[in-house]
Amino acid sequence: MGSLLAASSVVARDKEAVSWAFRPLYRPVAPKVERENWIRDDLDRFILVKLEEKKILPNLDAERAVLLRRATFDLTGLPPTEKELEDFLRDPANDDQAFAKVVDRLLQSPRFGERWGRHWLDVVRYADSVGRTMNAAFPFARRYRDYVIDAFNKDKPYNRFIAEQLAGDLLPAATPQERSENTIATGMLTMASLDLSDGGELFRMDQVDDQIDVTTRAFFGLTVACARCHDHKTDAITQRDYYALAGIFYSSETWQGQRPKGDLGANGYVDVDALVRVPAAGTEVAANTSGKSGVASSSSSGSDDSSMMDMQMNNGRYPVFYRFDPARAMGLAEGEPQDCPLAIKGDAYNRGEAPKRGELQIPMLPPLPVIPEKASGRLELAKWISTPNHPLTSRVMVNRIWQHLFGRGIVRSVDDFGRTGEEPTHPELLDHLAVRFVENSWSVKQMIRSIMLSRTYRLSSKGDAAKEELDGGNDYFWRMNLRRLEMEAIRDSMFFVAGELKFERPEGTQVAGYGGKGKEARLRSLTPDDEPCRTVYLPVLRSLLTPMHETFDFPDPSQIKGQREVTTVAPQALFFLNGELSASLARAAAERLLEEEHKDDAARVQVAYIRVLGRKPDVAEVTAARDMMKALDASLGSARWAILIQALMSSAEFRYLL
Repeated sequence: MGSLLAASSVVARDKEAVSWAFRPLYRPVAPKVERENWIRDDLDRFILVKLEEKKILPNLDAERAVLLRRATFDLTGLPPTEKELEDFLRDPANDDQAFAKVVDRLLQSPRFGERWGRHWLDVVRYADSVGRTMNAAFPFARRYRDYVIDAFNKDKPYNRFIAEQLAGDLLPAATPQERSENTIATGMLTMASLDLSDGGELFRMDQVDDQIDVTTRAFFGLTVACARCHDHKTDAITQRDYYALAGIFYSSETWQGQRPKGDLGANGYVDVDALVRVPAAGTEVAANTSGKSGVASSSSSGSDDSSMMDMQMNNGRYPVFYRFDPARAMGLAEGEPQDCPLAIKGDAYNRGEAPKRGELQIPMLPPLPVIPEKASGRLELAKWISTPNHPLTSRVMVNRIWQHLFGRGIVRSVDDFGRTGEEPTHPELLDHLAVRFVENSWSVKQMIRSIMLSRTYRLSSKGDAAKEELDGGNDYFWRMNLRRLEMEAIRDSMFFVAGELKFERPEGTQVAGYGGKGKEARLRSLTPDDEPCRTVYLPVLRSLLTPMHETFDFPDPSQIKGQREVTTVAPQALFFLNGELSASLARAAAERLLEEEHKDDAARVQVAYIRVLGRKPDVAEVTAARDMMKALDASLGSARWAILIQALMSSAEFRYLL
C-alpha cells in the first residue's frame, strides 16, 4: 500500500513516505486551456493542458466509420452492422449529437454486459475448474459468470456490486430472486486454484490467502497477500494487518463444490454437498443460518441431495455429467466467528497471537467499522471498501474503465496501486473521474458514457513523426492508441460476419468430469469450440484452454489479470490462413453474401469490406478484389469469395481497433 521499508523487516509508517494512492480523494480545479472550443467534457481539460505544456497538438477526430467501429467493439465486443454504419454516416446531426445517440444505443444493448462482464471475470480469475494437480470441475461456476454479465447490463451501482460479492448472503433481500442473486455473487470468493490433494489447515489458509488476494487487488489495487509470511517488502502493510484481514475470511465458510483429498469414486473431487442453497422457483427464503440451509429446498428438486446432480458414467469412456440444480450455487456463508492466529513465517502449523479481525492499521486509510463479536466481518469489510471517502476504491475502478477504452490505464499497473506499481500520468484527471464516479451513484455506464463522449476518446489513431519525437509512447494521449482485439472479440466477430452467431445464453451445467490426475480426470467442456455462442459462455478450464484462447493471449485463469498481454506471433497468422474455424466461417460468410441480392460483384466487395472491416472499400480495393476473382479458377465458384473474406479476416485491420 504505500511506504518504503526502512529495513527489510520494518515498515515505514510516516505519511510523507506513503504512496500517492493513499492520499484523500479531492476535487481538482478544472484547468484553463487555450483551445476552449476543443473541449467536449471537463476531463478533456486535464488532457489538453498537458499537451499545451508540451506544445503537442492533439490529432483531429477520427472519421465516423472508424469511430463507430471503435465504439461498437468497445461496448459490445462486436462489429457494427451495415445498417448501423449507414445510419451513422447519414445522420444529419452534428458529430457530438450523432455519436451520443450511438453510445446510448450501445449502452442499452444486452451485448454490453457480455463484453464488460468478461473484463471483470479477468480480474477475479474466473474459471470452470480448480486447476492445479487435481483439476476438478466447478459445475456451478457459470452462475457467478451470468450474475456478473447481468450486473453490468443492469448498471448495478459499483458499491452495491462490491457488497454483493463480499457479503451478498448477509444483505437483506425482499424477494427469493434477490436472495439468490446476492448469494450467487459471493461465488467470486470461491474460485481459488488450490491443490485438492492437500487438506486441513494448510488448505484452509491457502483458501483464505486467495480470498484476501482477489479482494484487495480487485477492489483497491493492493498486493496485501504479500504479507502472509512477513511484513510487506515495499508497502505499508504488516503481517499483523494481513491476519487481521484473514480473520474475516477465516470466520466464513466457503462452499465451492469440491472436496479436498476426495476419493476417486463416482464423485471424485466434486462434492455435491459443498454448495450453498439458493432460492429456486417455488422456494421461500428461510433463515440463513449456514451454507447448506440458506433456503427451503425446492419440491421439484427432491429431498435426496445426491440425486440432484444426476451423475453417470457412459461405458467408462466419458466423464461424469452434472445436472444443473437451480437451488444450488458456489458461495460463502457465515462460519464460527474467530480471529486468525498469525502463521509464523507462513507456516500454517506454527501459529502465534491472533490479531483482532478487522483491526487494520494501514496509514491514511479509514478504519474498518467495528465488527460484531458474532459476525465474520465480511459485511463490515464491504462497507469499508465501498465508503465514498476510501481513497483507493473509486480510483482503481475508473482506472480500469479508462484502460479498457484507451488500451492503458492512467495508472498503467491497473492491479497494483502500491509502491511497486506505476504512478499516474494524469493524477488530477484520475481524481476528477473518481469523484465524478462516486457522485454519479457509482454508475459504470455513466462513467463510460462520459469518457466516450469526450474529445480525447474520439481522436484519430494516426501517427505523426513530429509528435512522436516529443511523446513516442503517447503518454499524454495526443492520439487514440491502436488496440488489438481480444480473443473473444475476434472469435465472435468471425461468427457474426458469417451470420451464424447466436445470442442465446447456454443453459445448464457446461462442464463434465471429476477431479484427478491427467487423463483419469476426463475433464472437458460440454460446449464445443465451434459452438456459435458468444465466447464469454465457453467454459474456461484451467490448464486446458482451447488453442484459440492460448494463441490470442487469453490470461491464465488462475491469476488476477486486469490487463491482458498482447503478443504478435506466427500462430496467430496461421490461425487465420490455415485454421479450420477461419476457413469454415469464411465459407459461410461467402455463401451468405452470394445468397443475398446485390447489384454486382463491386457491390458484393463493398458489403464484404463493411462486414469484416467496418468501412467501405476505396476504388483501388474494389478493383484489386475483382482482379483477384478473375485470377482464381472460375470452377471454384463461391470459394473465390470465401478466399477474399478469409484474406480480409487475416488482415491487421480486422484484428485492430483504429
